Parts: sequence; structure tokens; C-alpha cells
Amino acid sequence: MITVVTGLPRSGTSLAMQLLEGAGILPFTDGCRSADASNPQGYYEAEIVKTLPQDSAWLAQAEGRAVKVIHLLLPQLPGTTAPTGCW
Repeated sequence: MITVVTGLPRSGTSLAMQLLEGAGILPFTDGCRSADASNPQGYYEAEIVKTLPQDSAWLAQAEGRAVKVIHLLLPQLPGTTAPTGCW
């Protein structure tokens, strides 16, 4: 299982990742984007997520973890389709 956290920029995805980490779900992150004034606890991102349209093999490394995926890349996740209507 992979827990996916998604949302628009500045919508609280880093906070959601912190909460999941506090609940014992390890974040899938590479630490490349350092904390700053906007997110003093960090961004909880992994650069490899941006390669999702070309390569999803890295998802195996995220097994059992929480992954932050920008909302525009959600349809690129294996086994998903573009949303239709509200969900």
C-alpha cells in the first residue's frame, strides 16, 4: 500500500505529511527541498515524483510510505484514470 497525499500548492499537503508521519507512516522524501519560512518543518517531497509521466518504477520504493504527488500528476499513477465529476 502507498498513501498518496495530494492537493494544490499551499493547500496543506506538507502538514498532512507531518500528521501521517506522526501516526507512524514514513514519508517518501529525498530531502532535496529544504525547510524555509513557508514550511519550517520541510516540504516532504521527492524529486523523482516529477518523473511519473515517464517512469513509475520508483513507486516500488514507496511501498508502505506516504508520497506527496502534485494534483496534476494523479492521472499518471498506475491504475488510475482522469477524474470525472466530484470525488
